[in-house]
Amino acid sequence: MASIEQPVSFVEIIKAIGPYLVAVAGMAFGYVQSKNVAQITKEKDLEIASLQQRSTLAMEKLKNSNAALLKLQEIYSPMFTKVESLFHTYRRLVSDDKSPTTIKADLAKFVADDYISFSVESRKAVLAEAIVICQILQDQKAYEMAFKLDSKITEALSFIDFTGNSSGSEHIEALKKSQREFGLTYVSFFHRITNLNSAANKSSNPDAASCTGS
Repeated sequence: MASIEQPVSFVEIIKAIGPYLVAVAGMAFGYVQSKNVAQITKEKDLEIASLQQRSTLAMEKLKNSNAALLKLQEIYSPMFTKVESLFHTYRRLVSDDKSPTTIKADLAKFVADDYISFSVESRKAVLAEAIVICQILQDQKAYEMAFKLDSKITEALSFIDFTGNSSGSEHIEALKKSQREFGLTYVSFFHRITNLNSAANKSSNPDAASCTGS
């Protein structure tokens, strides 16, 4: 009789503790799940923080690039205009069929002041400012192009002859060629800076860039 009662008592015990086992198991499962959720949330928070940091850096780079482009336009535009005006006046004066003495007098009257005001020192100031901007942008190519642009200006200015002895079609064609090279270098320089600005814009908005690419 005792052997029959013993299994019954075990069954009763199991029945009695069953709800507790279920509760404990449920708590354990809930704990594990909460840990998983916490880990996922932490990873998401880190990912969001990383994205925010990259976005902030990209926006800062974009602002610097925009500011660089505007500043370079500010310092180079007056210089480019002055060079073009100077050459336009010079070519007109040496194109006329006049004596060297007359050409010399005209150049002294209409070109000399602009030429002197466009001194090496004033161009050095422009170049120095451009170099600083290129260094901030950390672009070696733009840095080299700034030097090349200054060299092309010097080369073009060397064709201006105040003695009045340099004139005629051959002299003017050589001057035009040098002027074209200066202009192309100028355009290439700003094309480079604009591309840097465009790249910074895309990096600050990768979704828009991917949409454009598709």
